[in-house]
Amino acid sequence: MTPSKDVMASEERNLVLQRIAKVAKRQGSWQLAAKKYTQAGEKNKAMRALLRSGDTEKIVFFAGVSRQKDIYMMAANYLQTLDWHSDPEIMKNIVSFYSKAQAMDSLSAFYDTCAQIEIDEYRDYEKALQAMRESLRYLGKSKSEDQDLRIAAVNHRISMTEKFVAARQMMSSDAQRALDLCSEILFGIPMETQDQDTGIRVGDVFALMIEHWYGQRNAAQAYKLVEQMRSRNIVLGPYLDQRMVEDIYKALGIDLPSDRQQQAPQQRTVPRGGYDEDEGYVDEDVIPDNLPYVEDE
Repeated sequence: MTPSKDVMASEERNLVLQRIAKVAKRQGSWQLAAKKYTQAGEKNKAMRALLRSGDTEKIVFFAGVSRQKDIYMMAANYLQTLDWHSDPEIMKNIVSFYSKAQAMDSLSAFYDTCAQIEIDEYRDYEKALQAMRESLRYLGKSKSEDQDLRIAAVNHRISMTEKFVAARQMMSSDAQRALDLCSEILFGIPMETQDQDTGIRVGDVFALMIEHWYGQRNAAQAYKLVEQMRSRNIVLGPYLDQRMVEDIYKALGIDLPSDRQQQAPQQRTVPRGGYDEDEGYVDEDVIPDNLPYVEDE
């Protein structure tokens, strides 16, 4: 299905190849379409066809041999829709492609996403802190107009996270200093502030303090902090063991409120460049498989 270069002019041959690619796309033959677009010199269209195929190995290979910024970007954005956290090779390729594309803002945003996932999914603040520092490093190379504001925001998150990591590490050796650090963190976080603005989950700070006082059999202090969580409308379930909460109220002879807020709301983390059921793909260069066929421009 490939016209010979000897029998027709280059421009006419490329048009024929693109027509063949369009037919292949209508039939769902994405890899064949990508091959024909490549032969026609249309590498961007070839990559879009490969993205529809979902063949990660071929997508990574094609991006590597194409050596074009926009194709690096499309590949990296696509890879973020995969389970990159569980696959170091995918994560390595994301960083590599963004680096080759000199996409400093995208790299910074990716590491910011890494940090938030470490906190939201694993409560691993040490790893989150490493990711935040990487985000800051690449942000320092950005040329965006709001670079200074973004750097200040990331520095603030790093500062708050460093305090919390220190508090967790010293709770067993210097509990009072750890509690003071937690109080500083809470004092610096207004009730209306979102967790993403601070780099830490406020509920984790409260939980660290409550668990300490519970272990010290000081139900009054633990109860006070639980009530502060409730006053901030923080769901208790994801942070505190239910039996511990019941023990705290029971020790003080207080009935556990009926709205104990033990169930966590459904949360989702959508990587930048990823697919969201409500918003669709964040980056238009990444095309979901369930879109209807659209003719090339």
